[in-house]
Amino acid sequence: MLEFKPITLEDRPLMEPFLNREYFRACFQCFPTMYLWGHIYHSRFCIAEGWLFIKSAEQQSYGFPYGEGDLGRAIALLREDAHQNGKKLRFFGLLPEQRTQLEALFPGEFTYTPDRNGAEYLYEAEKLATYAGKKLHAKRNFCNRFEAAHPDWQFVPITGENLEAVRQFHSEWVRENEGVDNGLHQEGCVVRSALRQMQELGLTGGALTAGGRIYGFSVGCMINGTVSDINIEKASAEEPGAYPMVCREMTRMMKEKYPRLTFVNREEDTGDEGLRRSKESYNPVALLEKYVTEAR
Repeated sequence: MLEFKPITLEDRPLMEPFLNREYFRACFQCFPTMYLWGHIYHSRFCIAEGWLFIKSAEQQSYGFPYGEGDLGRAIALLREDAHQNGKKLRFFGLLPEQRTQLEALFPGEFTYTPDRNGAEYLYEAEKLATYAGKKLHAKRNFCNRFEAAHPDWQFVPITGENLEAVRQFHSEWVRENEGVDNGLHQEGCVVRSALRQMQELGLTGGALTAGGRIYGFSVGCMINGTVSDINIEKASAEEPGAYPMVCREMTRMMKEKYPRLTFVNREEDTGDEGLRRSKESYNPVALLEKYVTEAR
């Protein structure tokens, strides 16, 4: 049986050589996101025979193996681990290219159920940084309104000096949205963990300020050299333009820090209709499809 253990910060040097590949685009394919949500999904990891394996106790399933070499052998190891636990092998978040690999090795041995609620939204970084083009005209207008109403606005890095103010803004945001989203408690744990461990996780954070108060903030990381993941984005829904401003300015901050940045992953909508409409309104260039996959 494979020996899985919880993901800790100390495990980052062990896990990252398997991650951050140039062809990775999904948010869970980088250590910070994997670590932050690992506490929620009770994720555990194991390195064996040159492969990194991820197991979610919450979802009773596995991530697709990370590594190079005999993929068939890696799948066999997971199959055996699942069998020893009295389960069929089940994968969460299987991407289309991974489905192709799995089906080529084990034709007809797995079922694939599309997970639209888990599909991730991918955007062109340049478009988010400028809101250029007809389809993003409304976003430009909202930013213009915010800038006109708050001529002293700034988007500043989250540092030790303003961290407590950002935390306070988040606490107020949660109180205002209580009861709207059942997942707010879990997400709140992720936000607090990210703010507490920004430096250790290599996260980038920025806050939208004006008139001495915070109107929103965002935290993100790099999946690889050209794709970023926006882990957190919060803004005042009562202030017109706050959300588009945070999105635009965070993209600019990331582009300045990582000049090769080409695409921005703004993660999934989890089936929330309001969130889906919002993510679609930013004109994604692609949806990263996912499948829940189980051995027959």
